[in-house]
Amino acid sequence: MEAYDYAAIDAKGTRHRGTVMASSSRDARDMLRSRALTPIDLNRSRKKSAKTSDASNNRLSGRVKLKDLTRATRQLAILINASTPVEDALRVTGMQFEGSPMRDVLLSVRSQVMEGLKLSDALRSQPQAFDDLYVAMVASGETSGRLASVLERLADDLEAAQAIRRKILGATIYPIVLSCVAIGVITLMMVFIVPKVVTQFDSFGQELPSLTKFTIALSEAFKKYGLLAAGLFTVFIIAMKFILARPKPRYIWDSWILKLPLLGAISRDLNAARFSRTMAGLISAGTPALTALETSRHTLKNSVMREAIIEAAARVREGAPISRAMEKTNVFPRLVTHMVSGGEASGDTGEMFSRSADYLENEFEAKSSVFLTLLEPLIIILLAGVVLLIVAAIFLPILQLNTAAF
Repeated sequence: MEAYDYAAIDAKGTRHRGTVMASSSRDARDMLRSRALTPIDLNRSRKKSAKTSDASNNRLSGRVKLKDLTRATRQLAILINASTPVEDALRVTGMQFEGSPMRDVLLSVRSQVMEGLKLSDALRSQPQAFDDLYVAMVASGETSGRLASVLERLADDLEAAQAIRRKILGATIYPIVLSCVAIGVITLMMVFIVPKVVTQFDSFGQELPSLTKFTIALSEAFKKYGLLAAGLFTVFIIAMKFILARPKPRYIWDSWILKLPLLGAISRDLNAARFSRTMAGLISAGTPALTALETSRHTLKNSVMREAIIEAAARVREGAPISRAMEKTNVFPRLVTHMVSGGEASGDTGEMFSRSADYLENEFEAKSSVFLTLLEPLIIILLAGVVLLIVAAIFLPILQLNTAAF
């Protein structure tokens, strides 16, 4: 299949421009005539075949950047809400992304929509940009006739996800930099400073303090086995990554994470907020509760909570309310189940999920702020303590020598 850019006129003389996918220029002209369009200009598009275009998109950057996806979703929502045809909205939005893979993605989607595919089906052909959840929400919007409102909800959710990412990144940069500096300072002292000072101790001719002996031994170990230890640590991290990719070890790890005093609460709130935000969007778009549960579980990064939603979906399938099914898993915060229960009673479940997401995101921000506030001084105290011990190990023999001299 090749992409062809065309200019054509309809029976009323109105000029149309666009792109069609066809195996030849003749087929492209026949396709235009079948739409009651008379082609006046037809050229092979700069894009190659659909397969080549998709491969090119994958080569460009893999997945499309979240900020580009968010901006594209917001623009599509605005245009479609203004009664702009979907294919025109895709074209106008795509042209805004000069030099970005999102441009090719949207124009490819537009071509498929013009060939008769539903928007959700066309989006599904671009997995590097649109995940299953995104496609499912668009499909629900098409089915319910509320595509614009669903896209607005998606844009809101993506913007919220971006905001959380920025908060996490901004909050963790300082502790990470501080930790790297601490490791660097300690390594520098053990590898370069301590060995030079140790050579002076040989002339003392006396027994060195235990702390000094330990520091000297540690310094020699750093010099001999430092690179090996770093290599083994790297191998360990890579091995853990592969091990945790398997379902059973991952489940054990996630279960342990949830039991940690502060980190467990942070992880639970973040996952529950993401899940609630997605449920709010799907239910508000008219998606059945069971389908919404099965779709939203993919947003949960914690496998324990993901398995809990599978159990909850099974109970909902048997006729249980969502709140009761979630409460019996004993995994989700009680706030969520209580608010959802109230939403089911009032007939506004989607809104209650949305409010739960807002509250949990605020809780996540507060708890993570406390955690990082405690972490920063702990790192500083640890660095100061290690440096103090090294300095003490260096000066103790000198003080001991001076004491013996008197």
